[in-house]
Amino acid sequence: MSLPQYSHLKFVSNGIYVAGQGVRGVFVFNTGSGYVAFDAACPNQALSSCSTMTFKKIDDQRIDRTNVVCACDNAQYSLFSGQSAGKSYPLKQYRVEVNGNLLRVYN
Repeated sequence: MSLPQYSHLKFVSNGIYVAGQGVRGVFVFNTGSGYVAFDAACPNQALSSCSTMTFKKIDDQRIDRTNVVCACDNAQYSLFSGQSAGKSYPLKQYRVEVNGNLLRVYN
């Protein structure tokens, strides 16, 4: 977490997106009591060009790093719980192990 691209993880209620991991990338999030990680593939959609989740945009310059959105159906998922209101499946969660300044995300 000492690298600049991971600096958001040092603060509570902040997350990052890590490409190239999981099915469509992985979101790692600081809950305040620990870290959680979720796959970035929309759990209620088949894999397609729109099924990679993104952080929710507040406006053109600000991003909500506590929620992610599926472009296929505009469903919003909380990174605190992985849940979306009215959806059948939550985000796929990975295990997170903390070792000093290192986070290990695994299945």
